[in-house]
Amino acid sequence: MPLSTQPAHALRRLALVLCAAACAPVQAADWRERYDSLATVDATRPGTQLIALRQGTDQSRRVRDMGRQRYELADGQDAGVRDWFHASWTDTELLFLTPLRRDTGIVWGFSTGEHGPKYRIDPGLYLGFRYLNTVSRRTWWSLQLTALFGGRLTERSCTADYGEIGGVQEVNCRLSASELPPADTLAYLINARPDNRVRITWRFSHDF
Repeated sequence: MPLSTQPAHALRRLALVLCAAACAPVQAADWRERYDSLATVDATRPGTQLIALRQGTDQSRRVRDMGRQRYELADGQDAGVRDWFHASWTDTELLFLTPLRRDTGIVWGFSTGEHGPKYRIDPGLYLGFRYLNTVSRRTWWSLQLTALFGGRLTERSCTADYGEIGGVQEVNCRLSASELPPADTLAYLINARPDNRVRITWRFSHDF
C-alpha cells in the first residue's frame, strides 16, 4: 500500500470502530435526546459522545458531478469519465462532543478523505465548541461553531495520444476532447479547499 494512502485507510478503520462503539448502546429514544436535542452538553453525562456522522461531504458531491461529464471520441463514440472519478469509499465525517461543564463542550472530529484514479480528497480535522443555554424546562437554544482544517480536493491529469499531430501529451482528463490545446487544459484541474470550512449553527427549541 502506498504511504500516501495509509493515513486515509487508518481513518476509515477508526471511523467504523468509533461509530460501532458510540452507536451500539443508543436506543431510538436516546438518539433523539442525545444527538438531536443537544442535551449532551451536560457534565452529569461524562465522556465523549458522537453527535454527527455523515457520509458524503460537499467535496464528494463535487467529484460525483465531475464524473457525470461525457465527451465524444475521434471515431464518434460517446465516452464518460465516471471510472476516473469513482471510489469504493465515500468521504465520511464524524463529530464528537467532549463536555467541559453543564453548558459548554468542545466539538472535535475528522473526515476520512477519499481517493479515486484521478482525484484525491485529503482527510480533515474539525475543531470547535458548543454552548447550550437553558431558558426554562421547556425552552433552550444552542450555538455551535466548527472549523475544518484539511479536506482539499486535488484532480490529477491524464496522458493522451494525439497521433502524428500532437503526439503523447499531458491533459486534463475531463477536457481531453475539447478544442483547447492539451497544455491549456491543465489550468482547469481542480485544486480546491472545502467551501464550508467554518460552520456556525444556531438552534432554538420550545416544547408546547
